[in-house]
Amino acid sequence: MNIKMKKKYSGIFRDGGAGAQARSRFRKRRQRLMERENKLMVITGVPYGPGEETTWSYAYCPTYQEPSIMYLTGVNQSKVILLLDPSSRQSDEILFIPKKDPVKEFWDGIRFGVGDPKSLREAQKVTGIKDIRDIEDFESVLKERFGKQRKKQLGAFWLEGRVNGKRKIIEQDHNWKFRSRLAGLIKKWKAPKEALQNIMDTHFELRMPLDSYDCKNVLKAQKITANAFTSTLQNFSTFKNECQVQAYVEGQMLFHSPYGLSFPSIVASGPNATILHYMKNDDDFGKDEMVLIDFGVRWMTMHADISRTVPASGTFNPLQKMLYEIVLKAQLEVEKTAQEGVTIQQLNDVCWDSINHDLKTVFKEAGGKYKLKYTQRPHGVSHLMGEQEHDGDPFRMYSSKPMKDGWMISNEPGLYGDFKLKFGRKTYDATIGIRIEDNLLIKKKGCKNMSRVVPKTVEEIERWMSGNGNP
Repeated sequence: MNIKMKKKYSGIFRDGGAGAQARSRFRKRRQRLMERENKLMVITGVPYGPGEETTWSYAYCPTYQEPSIMYLTGVNQSKVILLLDPSSRQSDEILFIPKKDPVKEFWDGIRFGVGDPKSLREAQKVTGIKDIRDIEDFESVLKERFGKQRKKQLGAFWLEGRVNGKRKIIEQDHNWKFRSRLAGLIKKWKAPKEALQNIMDTHFELRMPLDSYDCKNVLKAQKITANAFTSTLQNFSTFKNECQVQAYVEGQMLFHSPYGLSFPSIVASGPNATILHYMKNDDDFGKDEMVLIDFGVRWMTMHADISRTVPASGTFNPLQKMLYEIVLKAQLEVEKTAQEGVTIQQLNDVCWDSINHDLKTVFKEAGGKYKLKYTQRPHGVSHLMGEQEHDGDPFRMYSSKPMKDGWMISNEPGLYGDFKLKFGRKTYDATIGIRIEDNLLIKKKGCKNMSRVVPKTVEEIERWMSGNGNP
């Protein structure tokens, strides 16, 4: 795909950095899924775009595709359905899209569509999918394909798992609604309800290991995020409140990436940092407080997810330094332990055992007193990352499964509570939240810290905040 074409379609087709190899890359992914499931399958994209369901919210709201469709096709527009039929020799994959709409394109930009030969060729050329049809024909085509199957099975993707032994389903999202639509069709066609089968496990198993293009995109996202962070540290003395920090760090990230943020940043100062998903981001902060920043940018469809906690004054006081280094030690212990075959549950044990041990020994032996905002463990130390910033099954059943080569996980120990320490003649007494987060690529032996370019030691942070940067 030449540069001009790549630019023209960048909003509706994410090539993942693969360029001319993108179409074959997506094709191989679809083929692997068909080989593993060996049944007729249909997967839906997001059913509506910005402003189409909640019209009042339409204000700079880009389309973020259903990750399963993005992984399999690279197509980033609403109202698409992918059909995979490994039993067909002539057409084992069909992409359903709406009719071409020049009026909508006048308002919102180019979209793939059918309805005339030119539009059809355009969609075929960019996506590499030869059989592209009108989405209005989806049900009739599916009925025909389903009727030809020897085994009356239909695979679809929806989110479910087991929590405390009970079946749990994400029922409000578009995947479940699509599953309900398919269940109605199955019933109409007088097939047993068991014919509809979830392909979630297989899909995630194939999707979670990152390939070489994904890893390059992750590193690019990390570099942009790191540069935004160091620039923020250098200018920190000019910030008086949380929203100024958020505006600056996000502005620096967005200046260097057209793909948006990984998530809205958390900027929490002082006691606010003990609220895990603090989103108010509008309080003033004093020089004696710490500021927790949870932030990151996307590159293509990959993410950086970084947390750092810094002293507003530019220098850690003795209480802040001692607590920060307790969390940092735990984070390094997790990084040393992470590798293929280890479970995230085991990483949780390593993390929280380290923090709780050091609070009871290092901190208390120094005369410190504390009261935590939680009991034993405030949150998990890791989540999977990939096409989504929080990827894998939403109920985190993967936490008990041995990790595999190519998985990417977060490493984010935290400490939240009320702490008091007398150091010399001065007593430090504060409500503090500290989180330090990196992103680790799991290898057969050990792991690779993808975010090692983001400063995190006490010395590094103080050096950047003093304006000296790297030595």
